Amino acid sequence: MNIFLKIILHLFFWVVFLGISAGNSLQITDRYLFWGQLVLASLWAGTAFYTFYFFIYRFIEKHRFLRYFVYSIIGTIIISIPFIILSRFSVYTGMYRFNLLGYVPIVLVTYIIANCGSLLRGFINWIEASKQKEEMEKRNLQLELEALRSQVNPHFLFNTLNNIDALILSQPQKASAMLITLSDVMRYMLYQTQNQMVTIDMEINHLQNVIALHRIRFIQPDFITFDVSVSQPEKAIVPLLFLPFVENACKFAQFKQTLPAIVISIHQLENTVTFICSNTFDENASKSNQNGGIGLENVKKRLSLLYPQNHSLKIVTDGTRFLVTLVIELL
Repeated sequence: MNIFLKIILHLFFWVVFLGISAGNSLQITDRYLFWGQLVLASLWAGTAFYTFYFFIYRFIEKHRFLRYFVYSIIGTIIISIPFIILSRFSVYTGMYRFNLLGYVPIVLVTYIIANCGSLLRGFINWIEASKQKEEMEKRNLQLELEALRSQVNPHFLFNTLNNIDALILSQPQKASAMLITLSDVMRYMLYQTQNQMVTIDMEINHLQNVIALHRIRFIQPDFITFDVSVSQPEKAIVPLLFLPFVENACKFAQFKQTLPAIVISIHQLENTVTFICSNTFDENASKSNQNGGIGLENVKKRLSLLYPQNHSLKIVTDGTRFLVTLVIELL
């Protein structure tokens, strides 16, 4: 946690404590007694608060809760005794009787203040642990993205090379163009995505290349449609968010339904990008669950970390068509 925020939290406790202590001391008209009581109460609270904050709370960190309970009671009594004696013979002379039960409320207040130290330490540790967990998840996602960049789906690569090989004799110019497209796809995944952000135009161009390579497999020219409407192509976006959905659509789409079998669209207006991917799907013919398909869980994790409050992802199927709708509010 930022040191400035820690200071703010500690100051908040002391402002509240001193305000309550000063309010309880307003009935004291003697200025010496008033300030003496306030100083003594502050020393008393500070000793209890920071003893628990720095030392007693360690039992909770080690999950030794029974020891924490025992030592918290012992620690409270040990801290209270000298201050009770000091207050009895100095500032509070004549205000309290030597009655054991009369000092029980004071010990209880000390116990509450001391545990406020543990509570604050626990709150700070919780925030730091949450931040570390988030950073670790981002690191893991970065590693996954690097792994994704460093490899191309082997089935996609195998099929593409076979399709290009089949075109070499019959359509050599198209084969050459497809080789260049494949080269562009691999170059983008290996190099361009090393940046944390790319432009929408770059991401769309990459998808167009991937779709062009997939189209070689299909006889019908309208098996896949890709509609693009972008008003600001220079807008930045996280790379490779849409690719897993396109890969899944091409993997699971069926030939039996009405064409087009795959419909993909990207629309961007100001800071909003809407990605829609729909494909025909035979639920009975495939035992695979597309919702757990290629890279989808990784995409969901990336979206939750990189666009936590700025995205909406809906995945639905009716047994014959699989529909993905992703809306992102660009940062």
